[in-house]
Amino acid sequence: MAWRSWHYYFGLAGLLVFILTGQYMARVLDMPAMPDAQRLLYRSAHIYLLLLSVANVCAGYFMARDAETSGLLQGLCSGLLLVSVPMMTLSFFVESTPDGIERPINLWTLYGVFLAGTLLALQELWRRFKG
Repeated sequence: MAWRSWHYYFGLAGLLVFILTGQYMARVLDMPAMPDAQRLLYRSAHIYLLLLSVANVCAGYFMARDAETSGLLQGLCSGLLLVSVPMMTLSFFVESTPDGIERPINLWTLYGVFLAGTLLALQELWRRFKG
């Protein structure tokens, strides 16, 4: 399966998980009674999940049809973006506890997406200005 299909399907699955985590927060967790810090952790992971899911849908939509053969950098960046949706879902359920505000899964997921975006932007700048 091509990278673009993987991005599209992971993005769609992430959008479904976004809806389900919203329902989980609304119906299972007692959000109004929750301490502010913990409520913020849940909501931020929930919104990050939406952002990463939409980014994957967009990547699946706009990626070139021959993207599966476009090189190591493309594969690395696609892999980082694809793994972001399940990792942020894991962060939502594991790291939004009242035990503390440290969220290493969340942090490294966002670092990975930042790295992917930065590498792709630099590659495009190189391509445009090299000649």
